[in-house]
Order: sequence, then structure tokens, then C-alpha cells
Amino acid sequence: MKVKTTWVPSALTMANLFCGYFSVIQATNAKFIQASWLIVAAAVLDAIDGKVARFTKSSSQFGVEYDSLADVISFGFATSFLVYSVAFKSWGMVGLLISFGPLVFGSIRLARFNVRLKGFDKEFFEGLPIPAAAVTISTFVIFNFNIWGYLRWEKVFLFIIIAVSIMMVTGFRFATFPNLTFQSSASNRRKFLIVLTGVILIAIFPQESFFPLSALYVLSGPVGLIWAIFRNQDSGSNKNSKDKKE
Repeated sequence: MKVKTTWVPSALTMANLFCGYFSVIQATNAKFIQASWLIVAAAVLDAIDGKVARFTKSSSQFGVEYDSLADVISFGFATSFLVYSVAFKSWGMVGLLISFGPLVFGSIRLARFNVRLKGFDKEFFEGLPIPAAAVTISTFVIFNFNIWGYLRWEKVFLFIIIAVSIMMVTGFRFATFPNLTFQSSASNRRKFLIVLTGVILIAIFPQESFFPLSALYVLSGPVGLIWAIFRNQDSGSNKNSKDKKE
């Protein structure tokens, strides 16, 4: 049975790769909303292929490497090309370098991920995952074009591109997707409910809610670090006060 199902994750990765390729073509024709949704579709396929690989017990080093190559195209090159085409084509060399950010930092993020990979299940992501960075950028485009018909918040867009690009190579911790199992921990169930709520909001208000939810995920990394620092300080001060009383 394993032999018959090992092709499924690779087929999903190919579909992810095609979405990235098609996104570039759409952006070339100034169809920026379609190009953005194709990047989102690639991210959905990227999330599914890993789950399918683990479910069918067909995870392999080949799959990891192939998935990363597809991600460089769909979330690195396609996103950078979208950024350049929609906002920074008129900025000359400066615009070219700004739009290069998602591609160069995303490729570094993927290379680091593959080098540090130990097993196929992770408790958290170190650094913002490249699909999340790409989805945040592309859904911001969708959000703007849905409301105003053009990219209105150009300076905010610039900040987002720089922020998510840098966050991909930081040590910030980001939550992984929950495991879809019946025998799961309370933490996993809470995570599943959060994801389910987000999916419902996106299904009802796709153009309006996708970017805010993506932005919340991006902010969860630095906010989580700040929270951990304060929590450790509080626990340390409580411990010191107890020691003094004793």
C-alpha cells in the first residue's frame, strides 16, 4: 500500500510548484489579485503535502528537498516578482533590491530548515516559515485591491516586506499546524480550534479577514518571545523572594 501512495505528496508538491509558476505569469499580465490567490493556493498545498506524507508514511529526504525547491519558486520567486510588479517597478534599483527580499531571505530560511531538520514532526518553527511570509504579502495585496482597487498603503507594504523577510531568518518561534488526530493533547486541541475559527472566518470573508489573520500569526513570534521573557523574569523574582523569606 505504501508503494501506491508515495506519489501523492510529490503530486501535491508539483501542484504547489505550478501555482507559483502560474502566479508569475498572472503578475506579468498585471493580474495581481489572481497572482496573489495562486500564492495562497500554493501555501495550502504546501501545508497538505506534509500531512499526507506523514499519514501515508511516505516522508523522505527526497520529499523534503523537493518541497523546498518548490517553495523557493512559489513563495520566494513568485512573491518577489509580485512585489516588484505591483509596487516597486518604478523604484529602479532600489525597488529591485527591496523586492528581492522575500526570495533571498526565504531561500536562506529553507536552507537552514533543511540543515537543522531532525525528524519530520516539529513542536515549533524557528523563524517565520516562508509560506506564511508569502501569504502575508499576497493577502495584503488582495486586501488593498478588494477595498480600493489598487495598492493604497505602499509604505505599509514596504514595512511588511522588510519585516517578514527579516523574521524568516530570526530565532522567533512560530506555532506549527495542529495534528489532526483524535488522541491529542489539550494544547493541540486549542490550536486546532484557533485554526478552525480562522478557516471559518476566511471562508466567510476571504478578502477582508485573510490578511489580518496572517498578520496576527506573524506577530505571534515576537510577542511570544516578549511574553516568555516577562514570564521568566516574574518566575525569577518570585523565586528570589521565596529564597529571601527562607
